[in-house]
Amino acid sequence: MANFKVPPHSDEAEKSVLGAILIDKDAIVEVAESLKAEMFYRENHGLIYSAMISLYENRDPIDVITVSDWLKKEKGLTRVGGMAYLSELTNEVPTSANVVKYGALVKETYIKRQMISAAGTLGELAFDESNNLETILDTAERAVFSLSQKNIKRSFIPIKEALAESFDRLDELQKMEGGLRGVPTGFSDLDDVLVGLQDSNLIIVAARPGVGKTAFATNIAQFAAVEKKIPVGIFSLEMSNLELVDRMLVGQAGIDAWKMKTGNLKPEDFEKLSEAMGILADSPLFIDDTPGQTILQMRTKARRLHAEVGLKLLVVDYLQLAVGDGRYESRVQEVGAISQGLKNLARELRIPVIALSQLSRAVESRGEKIPQLSDLRESGCLTGDTLIVRQDTGERVKIGDLVCKKDIPVLAMNNEMKLVPAKISRAFLSGKKRIFELKLKSGRIIRASANHPFYKVSGWTRLDRLNAGDHIGVAREVVVGKGDTVRQVSDNRLVVLAHLIGDGCYLADQPLHYTNSEMELIEIVRRAAVAEFTIKPRIVPQSNWYHLYLPSVYKLARGRRNPIVKWLDDLGIFDQRSREKRIPEVIFLQSKEKVALFLKHLWSTDGCVHINSKGKGPKIRIYYASGSRQLIEQVAHLLLRLGIRARVTSTKKNGNEDMWIAVVQGKIEQVKFLQLVGVVGEKGRRAIEAMKLLGGITENPNDDVVPKEVWGEIEDARRRAGLTTREFHKRLDWAYSGTQRHNSGISRKRLLKIHQVLPEKRFFDLASSDIYWDEVVEITDRGEMEVFDATVPGHANFLANDMVVHNSIEQDADVVMFLYKPDDNNLTDYKLNISKHRNGPLSQISLTFRGEKIKFFGTDRRR
Repeated sequence: MANFKVPPHSDEAEKSVLGAILIDKDAIVEVAESLKAEMFYRENHGLIYSAMISLYENRDPIDVITVSDWLKKEKGLTRVGGMAYLSELTNEVPTSANVVKYGALVKETYIKRQMISAAGTLGELAFDESNNLETILDTAERAVFSLSQKNIKRSFIPIKEALAESFDRLDELQKMEGGLRGVPTGFSDLDDVLVGLQDSNLIIVAARPGVGKTAFATNIAQFAAVEKKIPVGIFSLEMSNLELVDRMLVGQAGIDAWKMKTGNLKPEDFEKLSEAMGILADSPLFIDDTPGQTILQMRTKARRLHAEVGLKLLVVDYLQLAVGDGRYESRVQEVGAISQGLKNLARELRIPVIALSQLSRAVESRGEKIPQLSDLRESGCLTGDTLIVRQDTGERVKIGDLVCKKDIPVLAMNNEMKLVPAKISRAFLSGKKRIFELKLKSGRIIRASANHPFYKVSGWTRLDRLNAGDHIGVAREVVVGKGDTVRQVSDNRLVVLAHLIGDGCYLADQPLHYTNSEMELIEIVRRAAVAEFTIKPRIVPQSNWYHLYLPSVYKLARGRRNPIVKWLDDLGIFDQRSREKRIPEVIFLQSKEKVALFLKHLWSTDGCVHINSKGKGPKIRIYYASGSRQLIEQVAHLLLRLGIRARVTSTKKNGNEDMWIAVVQGKIEQVKFLQLVGVVGEKGRRAIEAMKLLGGITENPNDDVVPKEVWGEIEDARRRAGLTTREFHKRLDWAYSGTQRHNSGISRKRLLKIHQVLPEKRFFDLASSDIYWDEVVEITDRGEMEVFDATVPGHANFLANDMVVHNSIEQDADVVMFLYKPDDNNLTDYKLNISKHRNGPLSQISLTFRGEKIKFFGTDRRR
């Protein structure tokens, strides 16, 4: 019998950790930084710990009740063993005193399992003769290095430990000067505007690389700690503590930085350095130079330092080098979550947090190199005509019209790629930027700045990094509330409106009339109009069609209009020629049933249900045609409200103007159309025949696939599962084809089957998402335009023009300051623009930089 070895683990240690946290909620502080949910061997233990971490991050109490409630919401309570198992865990340990030891044991066995997994992967690589030795050795080195780096534990150290020597020379310095309610910065002009750095505020200091943001933040931290004895913590994610300390020594001693770097120091310089070391050693300044920290790690360390020394100011250098706690689809989303986490930390500890941020190179591309808020927002901007759907009513509103409005209900994509209700907390003008028009295969169009991210399978991707052939996420269906119940339109009015938009004439200089070749449709409109309006219809036969005139019963005079004309005017669509026609906004406020009724009658005018009996091309063609592009785009959106995808395209015949068409393609979408919408009249009878024919047509999923980039993730998951390519294909009942399938996308149905073999949540989410992957066909430069952005707390994205787009990350900051040089040739004169100040005035402050001292000075020169 084969000797199967059980991977290293300790059930007792895992239970003890969980039990300790359940009996003492503060115990999680001791292990949260180092222990992750995936480190638990038992899946149920990992789920329980995930619940505890979530509660801890939300600052909720941790006990059997709250944990079970969280698991119940996530549909995981049964999987972990129910309330009974949670209660059992509390009996595993009498005290939480040894939780650190238990956690270390859990982590130790996890690392051993990781080593075994890495060794297995390396073994497979070594056996694969197609890999050369250099590749195998490089992979082995990276795997071992990755494991060792992940488990280096570092934390805050007092600055005196980073100094070669320490001196105790200074007595307590003067107390804080009066007038400031916040932490003083040492720059009097800045303190006059901010009244010091305020508790609970997130202050972002942004600049291009090499401008001096680290020096500026260090100057503030050093002044607060040394001059005012205020405890300050610095997360130095870029520089080591030695580099940072050298800078502080230079500034504190007032010596030349180059002399210190080269060691060319005079005796008096050594005296100044010795004195500076003593001063710094006595200051309550703490540095943590652990690279790549997560917001959870920083929060845990900051809480601990706050409890130990009464932390009053925290500096993070810099924002983009931090790591998010969860899984994010791009750095844009991740940095947004980090900035939100830092704001939450500032509020929790009631201290100011300074976060440095790296600006994009967009500043350099402008003639005037003054940074703007839009440079900080990695999400980019949209033109003012971009349409946002209100989730509560279905109303479509231009983003430019949302400025100064708050808490607008919208749709956003969550981590499971489901479209869910969310709120735009604010929308705002972002100035003028160079704009590009993005066109998709579906006919959708959006205009955005080059840095605006769109959602690909591989994550959020800037517009200027997209290419024709890429696929981005759009809505499969736009699900809104029940509509505006106050503004619901009667069925008869919907029928009249649909037919008039399609085949009616409502120009100001023409009698109101409707034209159609089918008497059945003429009668439908006549009955509906008489039921709703005080009119006297008149039918006039022509050679091949009929005119239905809809005059008022009463003689028209000043103040008395045809009731239908008045209604059309109230809707904002009266006196429109065929190429100007559009669907009034009130239709977008209707329920799904009323939207379907409107489309059913609209389709009976200029719509088509064509059955191809010649054997060439599609058997069934369903489309709606109009000379008005806006009308066709509106039709496509209304179909999407019903979960029906349509493609907007155009055609031109005999040199005439473009004719715009909304085409419903493919068996699945056509069946949904015929079932949910349908048509009336003669086309309705053809629709019944078409439905029968569709029953015998095989579904083709090629138009609705997850893009081929997902194969990279599948291959990674296959390797993690320890499956060879042949074994993987065999479990899926596929003929072995190597990597040939990787050249094509994967149908959602096939991806669900892959999920059964590789049960990773990511594959299930992709296969069951609310996202359709639409192909980019063209990107065109449209020049400079006025642009806008919006903030959606939590999800950090929203639906615009039915596409998933990212939002701004600046919303978390209370103060945003930009540090820049007005003249690149002038190495001493700097400006500090306070471009956002939630509770005070904006301002511009002049600074002087002394490079030899690595120090900024204000205009008062008192530093």
